[in-house]
Amino acid sequence: MKGLVVCPQPRAADVGAAILNQGGTAFDAAIATAFAQMIVDPFMCGIGGMGSFQYYDAASGENGMIDFHATSGAKVTPDMWQADMKGRTPISGYTLFDDYRSELGYTSIMTPGTVAGFAEAHRRFGTLPWSDLLQPAIRMARDGFQMTSYVRDFFTRDFMEGIPDGMTRVTKTDACREIYVHPEGRFHDVGEIVQNPGYADSLEALAADGPESFYTGPLGKIIADDLAANGSYVTADDLANYKADCYTPVKGSYRGYPVSSNPPPGSGVTLIQMLQILEQFDLGSYDHGSAPHIDLVARAMSAAHRDRNEYLADPAFTEVPVEMLTSKDRAAMWADKIRKGEFLGDGKEAPPSCTTHLSVYDEAGNAVSCTHTLGTGSGVVTPGTGFVYNNSMKLFDPIPGQANSIAPGKRRTTGMVPTMVFREDGNPWIVVGAPGGSVIISSVLQTVLNIVDFGMSPIEAVTVPRIHCEGKGIHAEARVQGSEIDKLRDYGHTVDHSAISFDPVMSRAHVITVEKDGTYRGGADPRGGGGVAYAR
Repeated sequence: MKGLVVCPQPRAADVGAAILNQGGTAFDAAIATAFAQMIVDPFMCGIGGMGSFQYYDAASGENGMIDFHATSGAKVTPDMWQADMKGRTPISGYTLFDDYRSELGYTSIMTPGTVAGFAEAHRRFGTLPWSDLLQPAIRMARDGFQMTSYVRDFFTRDFMEGIPDGMTRVTKTDACREIYVHPEGRFHDVGEIVQNPGYADSLEALAADGPESFYTGPLGKIIADDLAANGSYVTADDLANYKADCYTPVKGSYRGYPVSSNPPPGSGVTLIQMLQILEQFDLGSYDHGSAPHIDLVARAMSAAHRDRNEYLADPAFTEVPVEMLTSKDRAAMWADKIRKGEFLGDGKEAPPSCTTHLSVYDEAGNAVSCTHTLGTGSGVVTPGTGFVYNNSMKLFDPIPGQANSIAPGKRRTTGMVPTMVFREDGNPWIVVGAPGGSVIISSVLQTVLNIVDFGMSPIEAVTVPRIHCEGKGIHAEARVQGSEIDKLRDYGHTVDHSAISFDPVMSRAHVITVEKDGTYRGGADPRGGGGVAYAR
């Protein structure tokens, strides 16, 4: 085999596999897959968004991170929304406004980083022409894609009180309405064709003029003029000056295996904390899904989330003690508290968010784990361009003086954790990530645990019953055995036992494992639409 692609959208995975069959690398396949995802899952990701791209380059042995977080516009001020807030959501504490200003419309937009991020990946590692990698997405947008169940589910699902419904979101601007509302005034049914010629035109501009055209070229001018005319905080200079960030990943280990994940304001430190706390226990000695197993995992999750809520921020604005958080001493401290029977959460929870992910591996040993997102989508489409902008302003704190308060050029925190676990020889063993806000962290954690501690295959690891815990209580899928739920409640846990067997709230993990003999397999989460595509 030449490699494989695992992601939530089967048709996008097909695109990546085709690139591998053409002789492209994992890096080429990741870029082409990502742009295809933007068309077929347009409120999960897009060129108006942000993300985090972890890579392993087999030729050099380099393991690095390209972060392309959205940044707040130059026109924001720390106290600009403080007086108008109407409260907070019961989960996550999102600030509420009568006019949805942080959730919808031009005021919710931050400077997009997606094009710059994938362009940096291509500059460093691309072997096929940039233009060629965009052609599949261009064709999908122009010819149309079938409405899928997971896209329609996002449009029709119930949101928290104070958060707008799907129809309100997609009708925020006329240009968005024209694409995503059927001429009969309804959402498209599953299987109906949705065409987006404006998006095709935008991608053709990027293909012909290069990725910089999004920021400083003719397309960038169209974007900047529209943002300026409609009260956005993002300026032409914000676009022109945007750069992706290249870092060394945050490092840790689990049972002797090196773990790499993304640095703040991403949540890699939180994932590594959870793993290193659980390393203090013989987790594999328990039956998977038993009350003792779930109890330990939940307590480790809640401990790490407590630190996340206190410390995670944009390190360019706030000191984030990464070394302390990822130290074995910190993990041992939390483990000691767990042994004493303490439940360590602070009662805060975050709801699922709109995001997507891709994992790619090729026959040369190159690997990519990339998570990218629009937040939940602003509902803004600049006329003629076809793409939705992010609404990342919703995750800032409008109260000045806090770790995640609003400031020009600042990045907001995110639950993204594109992750790799390595073997002793330094080669990738597990390539994993997931969409879904802070639920991403628990999904990736349990996938790694299932493989390392319980010896599961990739598909088993993402399919078995799952829990989530941030400190308020344990959320468990219906397939978690009722007798074990009763025991957890006897332990003192508050448990929300879902009525749904494969609950999409749990986030959709997508994983590749590489065995010592070089064989590799993929697992796509059955909780919604995933696909594994092999290049043969």
